[in-house]
Amino acid sequence: MITLLKRIGAKKLAALLLFLVMAGAAGCAAYPGDETGATAEPGQEHESKETQSPDRGLENDLKLLEGYYYLQLNEPIVDFELESLDGGTVRLSDLKGQVVILNFWATWCPPCREEMPHFQEFYEKYKDKGVTVLAVNPNIVENNGFNDSEGAKRKARSFIEQEGYTFPVLVDADNSAWYVYQQRGIPANYVIDANGMIRFLKPGAFISLEEIVAFAKAAGAGID
Repeated sequence: MITLLKRIGAKKLAALLLFLVMAGAAGCAAYPGDETGATAEPGQEHESKETQSPDRGLENDLKLLEGYYYLQLNEPIVDFELESLDGGTVRLSDLKGQVVILNFWATWCPPCREEMPHFQEFYEKYKDKGVTVLAVNPNIVENNGFNDSEGAKRKARSFIEQEGYTFPVLVDADNSAWYVYQQRGIPANYVIDANGMIRFLKPGAFISLEEIVAFAKAAGAGID
């Protein structure tokens, strides 16, 4: 996350760090035994007090998120290109024009597994309406702090195939994306608008399709 933090001003950085400490990332620790990881229960709902972006009239959009737990960022993406489980590659910047739910997860994380059916429902319903999901499985997180990129890929593939999920799943073999976007715990969800701006960070799992839709609409998705 160092590269992303370089783009955040001191005031916003202080608010972000305070938010993360208080939130505890509302999910699993980054890997079991990581004492800096999350301890809060998934699904906690608190409203961010971060002010809205000065260059857009976001007041009505943010009303969609009242009662939800998030931080408003409004920062440009840090680009990456990763291999997908289907053998292709995906570059984040190539998805400009779509609202992207960027999710970091691991197979051993219960909240990660619990939110995936909601991602699948969201993807099936809206994939042709200018939105998508990218689920990134970092090697170091999947392997509990150890380096085994092929092992991580096998675990991710086995889980995704067993559950029948069809949304894009990316393998972060060298942890390059995770080192930019990492949080104190997983799942970590970034909501990116069609202009390539990271609008929201939601630590912890989405607990319903309706919650994902609310965040996507707040980021400008034209969906119902």
